[in-house]
Amino acid sequence: MTRAAVGHADPAHLPVVVVGGGWAGLASAIELVSAGVTVQLHEMAPQLGGRARGIQLQACDRPVHLDNGQHLLVGAYHETLRLVTRVTGDPWRVLSARPLRLESTDGLRLRSAPLPSPLHWSLALLDARGMSLADRGALVRLMSVLARDRWRVDPGSTVGQLLARLKQTASLNRRLWEPLCVAALNTTAEAACAQTFANVLRDTLGSDRAASRFLLPRGTLSEVLPEPAAAWLTGRGAGIHLRSRVLRIERHRGHWRVTTASDTFDAAQVVLAVPPHSIAGLLGEANAAAIAPLAALHYDAIATVYLGWRTHRHPSAPPLPPALMLVESARRHQYGQWLFDRGRQQDLQLAAVVISAAGRVGELDARMLADGVADQVVDQCGGLRADWAQTVREKRATFRCLPDRPRIESDHLHREGLEHLWLAGDYAWPDYPATIEAAVRSGVHAAALVLASAAHQPAVAGAAGRGRSANPAAKPTSATRPRGPGRSAPDR
Repeated sequence: MTRAAVGHADPAHLPVVVVGGGWAGLASAIELVSAGVTVQLHEMAPQLGGRARGIQLQACDRPVHLDNGQHLLVGAYHETLRLVTRVTGDPWRVLSARPLRLESTDGLRLRSAPLPSPLHWSLALLDARGMSLADRGALVRLMSVLARDRWRVDPGSTVGQLLARLKQTASLNRRLWEPLCVAALNTTAEAACAQTFANVLRDTLGSDRAASRFLLPRGTLSEVLPEPAAAWLTGRGAGIHLRSRVLRIERHRGHWRVTTASDTFDAAQVVLAVPPHSIAGLLGEANAAAIAPLAALHYDAIATVYLGWRTHRHPSAPPLPPALMLVESARRHQYGQWLFDRGRQQDLQLAAVVISAAGRVGELDARMLADGVADQVVDQCGGLRADWAQTVREKRATFRCLPDRPRIESDHLHREGLEHLWLAGDYAWPDYPATIEAAVRSGVHAAALVLASAAHQPAVAGAAGRGRSANPAAKPTSATRPRGPGRSAPDR
């Protein structure tokens, strides 16, 4: 049974279909519904959120609510904050903000001061601990040169090459730049794209104090956007279809025909907010040339080791810091890089330890990885060993942020002849690495392209007559792309 009679769909009443209910798909749906467009969202999983959602684990024989991987948001995530504000009314009901504090178990401490930019970092350097004069001078040199050069670096260079060119000390590389690079880009400094790293520094450390704040979920990531977004969308007439796996998308009489396991229906336009490696199966071999750049992306894993301590065993123990940098020791299977306090649940003190670029750990199994991290936290933080440790691993967590990776835009398929078929996902925002903000920005951008296209083809239900004049086949401009802090024009 089809939702619309096959071959007889009225284009004036066709919805926009969003395939994928992660943060990119939700961003597109929210923007489209806000503009009055009829939206149907299909997600194959039983819940929304994609790779950034809440899950339930069993810790010491009791359920705890955590995330399918520890994600860190920062104040520079302006589009994410804007959408969270739209669907929750107040983002601080679901997020807590902490001033940036880079603190390592080997004695490094660098924290921003409550002063206007750039004084907040001037005082931070004066107050820094565990840094030599040479380290401080190198840090100032890197930031000042990047700012002078308007955050542009040599095309094709790696972070390692950038650090060498700007004469960073071995100590600063090991204790600050390399951990930040791996955490932000999920790629080692030797291989990571220097331009993307410079973009991240520009929009965080190089911006105002608020941009570099840590934003931590008060509960789970599902409570930050996926759950309130679902309520917001359905309350405004959007359809959300869970456990709805899209099998095929094909062109039919000027619009798109979408086939799921249980239905076939038509769409005026489609936003594909699914992993790039899934798109080939949806579009088929006939579109192999258009899809080829998507297949050229390479991936790496991220592992999160969750730890839990029974609070009755040490009720007076001091609380964990909100975020703490750990020192790795591959020889001892101690691969943890960042530790985050996850608060208390069910009489358990919880923490998350992140292992980015986790492909480096090879075939080390989840139990050995968790045991090594539990030992690492005791060795470097003291206290009792965790009563519970469990590894959550995402094998294709992010694309590898390499200098020569394909630079894919949301309108890539549209420009390849697949008109009104748009991409949304962290990989479709090349300015940034694979982050929540990149996913959200790409989703917002894809929605802007849908609306611009609808001005020339008023077949999107609810979107006709909006007076938009942008050319959807043209390169996106600052009018359709969200900007980062201080950005005067797109910088791709």
